[in-house]
Amino acid sequence: MQETSYLKENKKALELLKRIKKFQAFSDDDLESFLEVGKLQSYEAGETIIKKGSKDHWVYFLISGQVKIVKGEKTFAILEHSGDLFGEMGVIDGEPRSASVWALKKTMVLGLDCADFDSKRKESAGIFLYTVFRLFAESLAERLRITNDEVLKLQTELKQKDKLLAKLSGEDNKEETLWI
Repeated sequence: MQETSYLKENKKALELLKRIKKFQAFSDDDLESFLEVGKLQSYEAGETIIKKGSKDHWVYFLISGQVKIVKGEKTFAILEHSGDLFGEMGVIDGEPRSASVWALKKTMVLGLDCADFDSKRKESAGIFLYTVFRLFAESLAERLRITNDEVLKLQTELKQKDKLLAKLSGEDNKEETLWI
């Protein structure tokens, strides 16, 4: 992994964030808050970004590349869009990381150290936390919407399979027989 120092005065990084759709709603001051506690990190394919079980207060935004989120032996998600957020669950609940994240190809992320923010910029901590948690909420709402769609689809498939099984086993005629 290659890493920049903190980006406090890096105008190039500010312009990079402004090009990402998720960040376009924020003011320059908000974005500068991110850069004060942020580092650009570059990973080669196969490098670990987050290790399951580790505990930290870093959250990441995908700038370029592709990452794979793995829980146990299962791939939970593959992120490939600029602005995609990951690592927020550990920041929200303070628990050890529940998944590992690997770069699938050369990848750049903006990592934000949420633990350091209060000590570095006390006067605007509220604005920063509002901004970060707004992004968390938007990301979680999007994931919940996708999950709800998947659950509904699986429930529909399960009902269809239950009907088919009932028909094949003759149980669908049972009710008619009981009423005769």
